[in-house]
Amino acid sequence: MTEQELRARLNRLTGGIPAETHQAYLSAVLRGKDEVRVKRKIPAGLVFAIVLVLLAAAAVAAGVVYDIRWWFGGQANENDAAWQQEIMENRVEEPAQQQADDGLVDVTVQDVSWAPEAGKLIITFRAAPKDPQHYELHSKWALDTDGSYMGKDFEPPEDADEDAEERNYHMLWRDNRETDEVTHGPVAEMMDDNSKTLLLIDAEDVSLKDGTSLEGFASLDELRTPDGDVVYLLDYHPDWLNASYDEEMRKFVEEYPNMKDYAEQQISTAQAGRETLGGEGMNCVLRYRVAEYTEDMDDIDMYTRGTVGEVEFALRTEK
Repeated sequence: MTEQELRARLNRLTGGIPAETHQAYLSAVLRGKDEVRVKRKIPAGLVFAIVLVLLAAAAVAAGVVYDIRWWFGGQANENDAAWQQEIMENRVEEPAQQQADDGLVDVTVQDVSWAPEAGKLIITFRAAPKDPQHYELHSKWALDTDGSYMGKDFEPPEDADEDAEERNYHMLWRDNRETDEVTHGPVAEMMDDNSKTLLLIDAEDVSLKDGTSLEGFASLDELRTPDGDVVYLLDYHPDWLNASYDEEMRKFVEEYPNMKDYAEQQISTAQAGRETLGGEGMNCVLRYRVAEYTEDMDDIDMYTRGTVGEVEFALRTEK
């Protein structure tokens, strides 16, 4: 196999190999032999290993960003094409923002999208430990994903296996979105480095700066990146984003005339909100909770322990 043939074969498998990378590989393989010819046979395992290394290097160099484009462009193909396009067109990357002081994590709102026709407000944020030498960060939703933790005082049956549906110890889930591999086990075994302190982060809510709720709970998804950061996607469905909300409220009044004043106030607030979003925009506040994990951590601790942090960010529709 000539050098050109080898390079062409690997190019087809990896999408292209930089010249310097190829030459470094040849230098290692040839070891002083004629650079035009290589050994007639290369073990298949070696070629496969080289390809994996190059693919991994390419992925690192590419710097995958787990933002709205990643979720709705490649991970949610079942979504309606029309409103998926609206989400992409209205996406604002790295909106103006400011995080309140937090000694444990850095939180960044990666992008936001206001899609009125789809009735969606979508936000992604990324969290990273400030001191990765001593802390390891995971999503709160990665702990006891199966809901089988019964509390530290629960006594499981003697014949219960290690992965029983009722247990008195916590399990941590690891979900590789690139390979669809999901693994789980006792927390200490599933951490990258169990000599570190485990931090758990969760999204509390998003509201307007004045405290006005976006109404309703967000659908959410989350993942942990290969770098050890945690990314959340929050998908809100506030009815008032779409102008059809006004007509729905008027129909509501027809059925319940005694609610006219309430409905008119809701319509007025919704119209003002849409006008503001379409103009100068609004300031919003993302709230999150971070807690240090302990082995005796019960469910109530998940929602009350730790500290609540905030990131104020601008929601704009004009680019």
